[in-house]
Amino acid sequence: MLAYGYEWDSEGQLPETLREVSLDCSREELDQLIEFLQTVREEAEGVQLDSLSHWHFRDWNPAWTKKHSDFIILLSDHHTWTKETD
Repeated sequence: MLAYGYEWDSEGQLPETLREVSLDCSREELDQLIEFLQTVREEAEGVQLDSLSHWHFRDWNPAWTKKHSDFIILLSDHHTWTKETD
């Protein structure tokens, strides 16, 4: 697994690899995130995944606004991402 991120409205900017990721959320938001991840797992089951297979939390959650961070899950059957080694 690899975590990376970039600033809002940074079209064309390469993402930065993150060594540690913090999610600041309420219990309700945590429940929503878990439900989103379960939905992704269900939708991906039995489907051939390519390097472009992804799901956005913003598309799944109708209450999402630009004030919130998006959470994107990328799944692929072709590789396993890991942190770079020094």
